[in-house]
Amino acid sequence: MEHYSVGAGRAITDYFNSPAFHAPKESELLAAILTELMRRGRPTTNKVIIASVIAKLEGEVDEALLQGYRNLLTQLLDGKDP
Repeated sequence: MEHYSVGAGRAITDYFNSPAFHAPKESELLAAILTELMRRGRPTTNKVIIASVIAKLEGEVDEALLQGYRNLLTQLLDGKDP
């Protein structure tokens, strides 16, 4: 089980929120999920991340976000970096 310090979580959040960072949609979704998991003190294992993406898919109604979550899930299951 991996644990990250508050400082590491803050550094990751700051990196993804920096104006110079222009990530693809799937990377933004993944960053939001990772941030949410770290704030809750949950592990960031593949299993937990995939379960979180599936939970987002089940609760989302916006078609653009649904497609982003589908793409992210596909990339995670294929072992590719989003």
